[in-house]
Amino acid sequence: MKSRPFLLVLVLFLCAAPIAHAQMEVLKETYERAMMAYEKQQYDQAIALYQQIIKVVPAFAPAYNGLALANQAAAGDEDKTIEYLKTAISYDPKMVEAYDNLGRIYYGRQDIDHAQEYFERALKIDPNLSSAQLSLAWINLLVRSKPVTALKYFKKVADVSQDPKIYYGMGQAYFASNQRPEAMEMITKLHELGEEDMASRLEKSMREDTNVNTEANSDANNTEAQPSQPRGLGPLASTPDQPTGMQARLRGKLSDY
Repeated sequence: MKSRPFLLVLVLFLCAAPIAHAQMEVLKETYERAMMAYEKQQYDQAIALYQQIIKVVPAFAPAYNGLALANQAAAGDEDKTIEYLKTAISYDPKMVEAYDNLGRIYYGRQDIDHAQEYFERALKIDPNLSSAQLSLAWINLLVRSKPVTALKYFKKVADVSQDPKIYYGMGQAYFASNQRPEAMEMITKLHELGEEDMASRLEKSMREDTNVNTEANSDANNTEAQPSQPRGLGPLASTPDQPTGMQARLRGKLSDY
């Protein structure tokens, strides 16, 4: 789904308001300055500029999403970041980035129920949003113990990305659902991509884990798994020891709007 150009979004908010063309140009310039400040990591300045816009156009949703991005980047109060994102959604219920960002925050809090809810709401708006699909893949694999559902999401992302972490996750999901030949195919794929470390790790996990969940082929048998901290994988900050599929930062550049 392509983001709406900033000027179009701004016009939609201002066309019915008694704001002169000159003032609209000032607001556009202020928004662009806020984006530039954010990109330069001048987060306090970006926050101040977004707040200026909101004083003039209180219902301008992208400014609240911008505030959330800047506040999070500046290590501000996380509750405030959530408040900004929810305000953005209240003014623009189709702002997919805000739903995705809320999912990331709640996952970081290990509030898996809310994380999943917001990722799924993001996909209702944009069914092809890879970041939300990948997040749900890891949640279903590592937290919900639903490898079949995880595979559904992994495969969708694999259609548009060659990220080896996806094949690693798929290998784990195939193994957890007793599909060993398919899991071996993922090991072969990792070898083909030159990802020897991931391939060997997946081989080792398959070799050493003899307790395969025989109920995993039916997700109906895995309905109330308690949220837990993923071990070594999942939507966490990427490290050499933890190949993951989800970024720690909130999603998107401000110039997307």
